[in-house]
Amino acid sequence: MNLQRIAAIVAISGAALGGASVIALGVAAYAAGQPEPVPAASAEPATSAGVEPAPTEPPTPPTGVPQPEVADASDERSPGAGAMAADYNPYLEPGDPEYVSLEERAEYLGQDAVVRQCMNDAGFEYLPNLWWINEGPQPSGLDFESSVLWTQALYGPDIYNPGGGCADAGVAAADAARAAGTPLTAPVPPDDPSKPTPRQQSLVFEDAVRECMADAGFEVRYFEWWNPEHQPGDPRVDARMPENLGADEQAAWTAAMWGDAGSAAAYRWEDAGCSGYATHVTGNDNMH
Repeated sequence: MNLQRIAAIVAISGAALGGASVIALGVAAYAAGQPEPVPAASAEPATSAGVEPAPTEPPTPPTGVPQPEVADASDERSPGAGAMAADYNPYLEPGDPEYVSLEERAEYLGQDAVVRQCMNDAGFEYLPNLWWINEGPQPSGLDFESSVLWTQALYGPDIYNPGGGCADAGVAAADAARAAGTPLTAPVPPDDPSKPTPRQQSLVFEDAVRECMADAGFEVRYFEWWNPEHQPGDPRVDARMPENLGADEQAAWTAAMWGDAGSAAAYRWEDAGCSGYATHVTGNDNMH
C-alpha cells in the first residue's frame, strides 16, 4: 500500500456534520455510521526519528468488548473467522493486501504533523489521524457551526469539493520533501493490543442498535460490515433487516432504524431512530 493509496483512503473519511464525527475508512464503506474512539490529544512534530517496532503478538479482544453473538437458525450468516474475524485488523497484519507498513505510517504521520500545525495556526485542535486503528483527527464535542468551520479549515471552503485547506498543505509539504530525497516522518505510536479493533468497535455499535430495536419490537439480523457473506443480494436493502417482511413491515422497520431527524444544524439524535441512538451512546456524534 503506497502513500497515494493511503491518501485516497483517508479522503473517503470526510466529516459528517451534525450527526457524526469523522468516520474512519473501513467503516466509511457502510452507511450506518460506525463507532470511532476518541483519542487523547497530542502533537508529535514532523521528524526523522525512528519508528516504534510492531508488537510480536497479535491483538487480542479486550475485556468487556462484546463478542459476535451466534446467529440463530433463521440467520444463515455467522461470525467470521481468520481474516474475517472481529479481532483482525488488516491494516496491522503483515502479509495482508491492506497492510500499512511502519514506514508508510511514519511517512503519513510526518505529513499529518504539517496538517496539525496548519490547523493549530488556524485556531483548531487536530488530533493524531491514526486511521488504521479507527482514530480520526476531529475532536468530539463540537457543535454544528464549529464542525463546519473545522472541516472548512481542513478541506477548504467547499467541504463537498475539497481543496485549498490544511489537508492540501500537508500533501504539498510531503511531496516537496519526498522530491528532495528527505521524506517527512514522525514517530509511530506502538500498537496497543488492549484496544478493540475497528471491527470490534462496530460490533459494540451494532449491539446498541439491536438493543434499541428490540425495545421497539423489531428484530435486527447479526451483521459484520467487513464480511462479504453478510452483504445483501440487493444493495438497496439493509442487510440487518429480517427477510420476508411485507411492505408495511419494511417501512415500520426502516422508520424505527433511521427515524426522521433534521439535517445539518437541525439534526437531533433523538429523532434519528436507533441508528442515531447507537451513534450517540457510542460517543460518535457532536452532542457530547
